[in-house]
Amino acid sequence: QPVRPNGPHPFIFAIHGGGWTNGDQTSYQQFLPRLAPLGVAVILASYRLVPEGHPFPAPYDDLITALSWLKAHGAEHQLDTDRCALIGSSAGGHLTMLLASRGTAEGHSLPRIRAAAEYCGILDLTAQYEHDTARGSAMTINFLQGRTPEEAPELYRAASPVAHLHAQMPPLWITHGSADPTVPMAQTLGLLNRLRALQHDVIFHEARDLGHTFRDTTPTGEVLDPMQLLFESDLLRFFHRTLLADLS
Repeated sequence: QPVRPNGPHPFIFAIHGGGWTNGDQTSYQQFLPRLAPLGVAVILASYRLVPEGHPFPAPYDDLITALSWLKAHGAEHQLDTDRCALIGSSAGGHLTMLLASRGTAEGHSLPRIRAAAEYCGILDLTAQYEHDTARGSAMTINFLQGRTPEEAPELYRAASPVAHLHAQMPPLWITHGSADPTVPMAQTLGLLNRLRALQHDVIFHEARDLGHTFRDTTPTGEVLDPMQLLFESDLLRFFHRTLLADLS
């Protein structure tokens, strides 16, 4: 919770990465001091993982359930359910974007999602499967029930944020490293083209020559200590504009 005592508080719902195979809500504790200047509450979310026997759609279903619970019970915890934002990176960026696109169109009882921010998210599961196959990784096929795009095209579509874009999505803030070896930036560029065709409010920052990361670095490539987020000042401005600007 923020330091100020008076609620209800706008809040950010943070979704960890880890290739859908590892991590939990403690993975994003490092985000808390970076978001503290906003003075909002932060929810750190967990979800079921592939190695535990829970491929897609289990992680997505878990996060829908968590957000639905917050809609019903957030006021009991001094949360303003009319002012929610999402943030995630990598697999968490995938789930953030799936909630912002598919999740906001399915009629769930959710807090009002006013913004979504993501780093290096997996946005097109068919493209990611092809990339994983070329690099000898089973990450995507394991996530999608051991099935290929040819065997289960609708499953891949259901899991792909790029397949669910619509004009009523919340404002988006996206960052991707141009040298990302894990999730090619081409997925983000393809999504941006579709969003712009919808005349959508999207901010994009290319992290030139950086890889698969949400951490800022020195000019010579060392991770900053204490950790800072890539384009952190602009991210905070984005959340301030979308979550806080019209508060009295």
